[in-house]
Amino acid sequence: MAYEMRAGQGSLFKNDKKTTESHPTLKGRGMLPNGEVRWVSAWSKRTAAGEPWISLSIGDLCQVQGGGGYNQTPYAEPAQPKAVAPDNDDDIPF
Repeated sequence: MAYEMRAGQGSLFKNDKKTTESHPTLKGRGMLPNGEVRWVSAWSKRTAAGEPWISLSIGDLCQVQGGGGYNQTPYAEPAQPKAVAPDNDDDIPF
């Protein structure tokens, strides 16, 4: 049975592409209660007292691909066409 994401849930996986401390330790996707699927990133950190904690970032919408998977690129709204001003050639006699 395939994993089915539900509202309010998600998954994080080890970031194999991490090369600097500023890159997230974990990356994945999560579904908000309204059904939007967003990218999630997490960083493992330590407090001044040395206690471990995790910082989260919830990012852009994930774009659904045709096969039901999610594209690795963030979702972008399609560009809206620009409004064209109507012709106001009232002074032309024909």
